[in-house]
Amino acid sequence: DMTLRSSGGKTALQMAKEKGHAECVCALEEHSTTATEAEGETAVAESAEQAAAAAREAAAAAEAAEARDAAEAALREAVEACERGDADLEALRAAINANTEAADGSEALRAARRLRDELAERRTREARALKRQRQKEEKAAAAAARAAERAAEQAEEARAAEEARVAEEAD
Repeated sequence: DMTLRSSGGKTALQMAKEKGHAECVCALEEHSTTATEAEGETAVAESAEQAAAAAREAAAAAEAAEARDAAEAALREAVEACERGDADLEALRAAINANTEAADGSEALRAARRLRDELAERRTREARALKRQRQKEEKAAAAAARAAERAAEQAEEARAAEEARVAEEAD
């Protein structure tokens, strides 16, 4: 290393010159030139590698941005399809699941999740209303069956009473 210095602050080249060692001076100067060239080549190679790494990072960022844009577009389309009535809750859930990672944190993902939650709540309310309607219909059918049974019993009692009256009159 040509930059190393003695305790007195002198480099090897300075000491060789002071002591008159011509061959050492030549060798040190040649080594210094070779080292400087090598350092320059190393710096160029490192700079090229840094540029290549930056280009790879830029390409990855562009690819991620493109994937995010595509995911957001897919989510917006799924939301619009649901609002038009062309798609249902399951289709919206599938779109959300397929695009969650790429669109993480986006407004399109938040809007899709809000709509999913609204549709799920609406579906739950409709299922509960349908269940209550069925229960009412079952109660009405049971009441009608009981009324029909009572009417049949009363008709049977009336027929039996009529038969008894006719039998009594015949005697």
